[in-house]
Amino acid sequence: MKKLLTAGLLVASSFATSQAYAAAMECYVDTPAYDQYTTGYCSALVWGANKATAVFRIKDAASKPISSVSWGGATASCGTGGAYCSITIYAFRQYTATAIVNYQDGTWSTASATASFEDGS
Repeated sequence: MKKLLTAGLLVASSFATSQAYAAAMECYVDTPAYDQYTTGYCSALVWGANKATAVFRIKDAASKPISSVSWGGATASCGTGGAYCSITIYAFRQYTATAIVNYQDGTWSTASATASFEDGS
């Protein structure tokens, strides 16, 4: 019986892991400078501003066609849709965006990134 349970758990765990693939989330905080995406965390110094725009995108490491992205966390207002999301953020706070990436072949992945900025004061 113990061998049967062990075999069943191995099969179940291999099926569960085969459904998840690696995707990454990138972000930048919009400033007057030329902004570049960074993976996992982004921050900026925006002089004299109490709010800014943070832009998040899914960087698909699996190179598979994406069916939809379900945004969550700080980006929950973006709902379900494309691979890009932008939100308003406020100084001296951290905003963590999360997403479930659904691929056209039925597999999925999760990703997250955190954005913050300081106003220079």
